[in-house]
Amino acid sequence: NKVVNVANTTTGGENNHYWEPHTASIDFCETNYLLSGHIVEPHNVWSSLLGLSLFGLLGMLRDQPIKGELRMTITYLVLVVIGIGSAALHSTLHWVFQSSDELPMIYLVFCVVYNCLEIKSPSGNANVARY
Repeated sequence: NKVVNVANTTTGGENNHYWEPHTASIDFCETNYLLSGHIVEPHNVWSSLLGLSLFGLLGMLRDQPIKGELRMTITYLVLVVIGIGSAALHSTLHWVFQSSDELPMIYLVFCVVYNCLEIKSPSGNANVARY
């Protein structure tokens, strides 16, 4: 069976792709507009939403392993934002959404480093000032 790329139909010699030209500085390995003329990389979109955002939501709902800690809730919230930003980037390949994908990743690194520094601190009592 041959997979037909239905999104690459042409009228008048031009592609009917909603988000062109792409302004992101990177184009990923997935075939662009494989399933629709409106979503550039559909598989990356659903995997970002289900993989990253859903994991972050589950973390916020379960709030594990440290119950009730704001730092953990913020970390999971940043993970949700990464998933949404990544889905927006892969939907459009636009530079604005590239920023909404990459900046929260940097914020997540800060959250994880802070959580590692505070892993032994009592609940609600930050010890980061001693470092």
